[in-house]
Amino acid sequence: MINNWKLGIKFLRYAHGIKINFIIGIIMLLLNIPVTIAGIMSENQLMGGYMLMCVSMLPTQMLYSLSASNMVLTTTYRKKLQTSIPAALTCGNMMLMYLINVLINGILALTQGTVRDNAGTELIILALMMVLIMVYMGSAYKYFTVSSLFLCLLLPFFMNMGLSGMSRMNRIGNPFGRGGMAFMSAAFCGLAMLAAGGLLQYMLSLLVYRAPLSKMAQAAPLRKEL
Repeated sequence: MINNWKLGIKFLRYAHGIKINFIIGIIMLLLNIPVTIAGIMSENQLMGGYMLMCVSMLPTQMLYSLSASNMVLTTTYRKKLQTSIPAALTCGNMMLMYLINVLINGILALTQGTVRDNAGTELIILALMMVLIMVYMGSAYKYFTVSSLFLCLLLPFFMNMGLSGMSRMNRIGNPFGRGGMAFMSAAFCGLAMLAAGGLLQYMLSLLVYRAPLSKMAQAAPLRKEL
């Protein structure tokens, strides 16, 4: 996985729109910090989580733009650029963004002297949302419309399910509730979920590998050139 992640980072220099996407990613990452802090303070940690997922998706979007080139499709990296490398890049970036969220939570916990009751559970819900996005990205670049439809239907469902589950756990005893140990357990559990999400994305991308790339999955400027 690490080698594929490194390859993905290396290939990004040749991606379409690298400069503008890099600037957008930096801006979104910087904006995420105050949004995440505001969300945590208002007990809605998922506010910042959505921005983290968007930042994590940008490199994969750029990487798939390489497959729009006929020259790239004739290389030995053709299959890896549509399966293992995007999965490793997405998984690694999701883990990095997730850890940033954990770090911000940890810093606020230290300054406030306590960990919020729902902090650990919100980390689990955030990881679940990230896994859903990773599974979506496993097929979206081949079947964009169908994949997007399923995502729009499933994302609110899983969100409501997660919030309902958090409410029930608070009533019967939440294993990822208050306390530093429970918070850290949730953080490690979330990382394990993301690793499983990366595997699911890879397996799904193998299933749809033979299908042609969807033009709708590409950025608008590149879509006009296809």
